[in-house]
Amino acid sequence: MRKIRIALLILLGLNSRLSAQEMPENRLQKSEIEQVFLTHNLALMAQRFQLKQADAAILQAKLWPNPKISIGEVNLWKNSSSEEMPALIGNYGRYQQVAVELEQTIELAGKRKKRVQLQLLEKENAQLQFEELLRNLKYDLRSQCLELQVLQEKERLYANQVGIFHQLTQSYRNQWKEGNVSEMDYLRIQSESIAFGNKLNEIQQERIEKMNDVARYLGAKGKAFSIVDSIGNPAFIANRQNEWKVMALDNRGDYKIIHNEFKKGQAQLEIEKAERVPNLDVSVNYDRGGNIMRDFIGLGLSLDLPLFNRNQGNIKIAKLELEKNKVEIEQSRIDIEREIDFLSARLSNLESSLKATDNGFDGRLAIALERYVRNFQERRLTIVEFIDFINNYMENKESILERKAKYLQYGEELSYLVGKDIIQ
Repeated sequence: MRKIRIALLILLGLNSRLSAQEMPENRLQKSEIEQVFLTHNLALMAQRFQLKQADAAILQAKLWPNPKISIGEVNLWKNSSSEEMPALIGNYGRYQQVAVELEQTIELAGKRKKRVQLQLLEKENAQLQFEELLRNLKYDLRSQCLELQVLQEKERLYANQVGIFHQLTQSYRNQWKEGNVSEMDYLRIQSESIAFGNKLNEIQQERIEKMNDVARYLGAKGKAFSIVDSIGNPAFIANRQNEWKVMALDNRGDYKIIHNEFKKGQAQLEIEKAERVPNLDVSVNYDRGGNIMRDFIGLGLSLDLPLFNRNQGNIKIAKLELEKNKVEIEQSRIDIEREIDFLSARLSNLESSLKATDNGFDGRLAIALERYVRNFQERRLTIVEFIDFINNYMENKESILERKAKYLQYGEELSYLVGKDIIQ
């Protein structure tokens, strides 16, 4: 029985190790995550089908209307007034009458060409919508990755504190048992250790949740991973406010879409104007035994007379749509420039705050932590002094981290507003 239990334990251990090997946590750079996103994101894959649909719509717009054939005046029997005619097939058809007509619609005023032009603009719109979707998804993905990086940094920060307080708790437990320290001091250290452990667990839960948020962007490749890149000192962005505004108007997909809507409105107006001209129907007909000629072949033309309906209402609608598009273009331009102005102000303000912080401050904090831990272990500091320093240390470390992350976030937001990567 004991051997069976040992065998089962070995098998379970092997199975757990195999499972761990099958599902390793990948360590990826942000650039690798973005590459997976571009290749496997399902929303982008679906949007690419719309581009193919736009090509199919252009093909459809180029097609001519189908000709129409009609067969009529076919008699199923003969009466006393029937005249005998040559047979159609064998002995059949000597008293058979039939009329056949072939009709073709010819669109005038370049309607088909104008519809093709509209579909070309629709394809351009689909391409711009794809670019706009990509811009939005990339911004969301990068923001989520940055938040994940912050959580990873905080996890390392709190894990370090948990390790320090775990050692101190073990040491103080032994000292308390030997009567060298009071139970109150031991419990104070233990409570701080528990508090840091709880905080670390909260951060780990947030990190797992954020990892899941990032993985949603990666389609089938979205599995457990961590980001290798750390949050260092950000490269400050030179304030080129006017240049950014010009770049935004040249690159922003949503702004281009509004301009393209105006072009589509112009093309639609041309179509509506062309609809004032009626189409021409050309026909060729054959009539056997239905006229003074036994085999009659004739030509025909038909054309609507535009006396009442000259498409006035639709033309007016198209003109009003153009006026609305002009207003939307101007409003979009104002919004883009205002957003860049406000973001530039936020960037400058935060940049001043980061520059005011001594570059060596972060390193000196790390050295001070080592000294305080050592002095506390050597009883040169009281618990109150040590914990007060730890709280101050953590507050400063988190503040520095969050300000750096905020500046990087502003950089990503700037790239999003401009429609082009500003931070390389």
